[in-house]
Amino acid sequence: MFDASRPAAGGVDLFGLAQRRMEWLDNREQVLAANIANADTPEYVAKDLAPFESMLSQFEGELATTSERHIAGKSGRYQKSDASSETQSLDGNRVSLETQMQLVAETADEQRLATNVYSSYRSMLNSVLGK
Repeated sequence: MFDASRPAAGGVDLFGLAQRRMEWLDNREQVLAANIANADTPEYVAKDLAPFESMLSQFEGELATTSERHIAGKSGRYQKSDASSETQSLDGNRVSLETQMQLVAETADEQRLATNVYSSYRSMLNSVLGK
């Protein structure tokens, strides 16, 4: 019997990858919410997760550009900026609400995209299997 949770021979577990991506996005949303909640906490420095791309090493496959027309990926998209360049309030707090809200919006957009991709892949798989 076909098991959709296991990768095909030589393939990548797309459902596992989608699950890890959604877990990462959920965790990131919690970290950003904590940053916003601590916007008035003295000496608080905003936190963020390591980029999701660092988790891709757990999978057998490797992302590659197979055509010169492909768009190059953005590495380090979520790396923390240098703390000295961030604005600091008089009480030492380094949380920019504008930046945090922008990151929350980007995370929500990425959650919608990941959900849509997962749903589309599942629909295609069900079509192939005749379900």
